[in-house]
Formats: sequence, structure tokens, C-alpha cells
Amino acid sequence: MPENESKFFAKIALPEIVPVLLQLLTRQEEDADEDEWNISMAAGTCLGLLAQAVADTIVPAVIPFIEANIKAQDWHQREAAVMAFGSIMEGPDPSVLTPLVNQALPILIDMMNDPNLHVKDTVAWTLGRICDLLTDTIKPDVHLHPLVSALVNGLQDNPRIVANCCWALMNLADQLGHSENEDTANTNPLSPYVDGIVQALLRVTET
Repeated sequence: MPENESKFFAKIALPEIVPVLLQLLTRQEEDADEDEWNISMAAGTCLGLLAQAVADTIVPAVIPFIEANIKAQDWHQREAAVMAFGSIMEGPDPSVLTPLVNQALPILIDMMNDPNLHVKDTVAWTLGRICDLLTDTIKPDVHLHPLVSALVNGLQDNPRIVANCCWALMNLADQLGHSENEDTANTNPLSPYVDGIVQALLRVTET
């Protein structure tokens, strides 16, 4: 027998905890400093840890909130919906998340043009999480061109967004850069975009 046996307390308490956390996600401050710890950041961190603790169970608890708020007029709700989605990327089985990510990717890529800085920042972070944890959900012939375009365009944005776009591109290169077939080791789905990405990154370094 293991020394510590899980009693699934977090899973049992999920119906009480999740609605509170989702509500707290909408308590962002308009002029919050990115390094300043605040209520909405704490709620996002807690939701991420909860997702790791309860795995697949988190998905049906959070998805209705995301669907209801991702296109809301109020930026607080849009940003909270994206933060909730990004926060549950680690924990649930990838097979459970894959259809959701496939459905969400075009919406998220489009939201890189959101008029609100906070929303764009969180979208770039969420895309970075997908590029890091769920690269297999990115279909090269469907998602890769608009995704890379959105991330490269983001390199001309606010420094916070630039940092997240760089991180997302790094994850993409890292995950797509490994080939099991030695004959094609020099090329991968990202290869056609490398020159453009490098040129864009070099332009950032000049600023």
C-alpha cells in the first residue's frame, strides 16, 4: 500500500471551488503591473494546480464558463475565459483536450487582434502553453500558418505580448524540431517559416 492514499478531496470539492475561482478570474485590474501578484493571477494559478490534481474532471467544470465568456463584450470576461482555458492545459489527458484545442485554436489566433492588451497577453500565453504541452493538436496544414503569422505579428506589440510570443515560438520550434525519421531530420513542418521567424526576431532585438 502507498504511504499516502488519495482521498480525492479536491475532486469532491470541485463543484464548490471552481465557480468561486472562475468568478475571481474576472477581478483583473486595468492598470495592474505584470509582476504584481493579484486576485485574478492567484485564481489562475489555483485553477492550474487544481487541474493537475483532478485531471479530466476539471474539463466539464470549466468549459461552460469559457464558452459563455470567450466572446463577451466586457474584456474582463474574455480574458478570464482565455485564462481558464490556458490554466487547464496541464492535468487532463491530452485525448480529452485535443478536440477542445482544435475547436479553440482558430478563435484564439483571431483573438491576437483583440483591442484589449490584457486579453492579447493572456491569449499569447495560452498559445504558448498549447505549443508547449499539446503540440500534436496543431495541424500543420490547418493551424500552423495562421498561428505563426499571429505570433510573428505579436512581436511588434507590447513588450509583455512580445515575450509570450517569443516563448510560444520557442516551444513550437522545440516540439516540432524533433524527427524520428533520420532521412527527414533536416526538415519539419516549421521549416518553411524559419527564415521569416528569425528575421522577425532579429528586428525585435534591434528595439
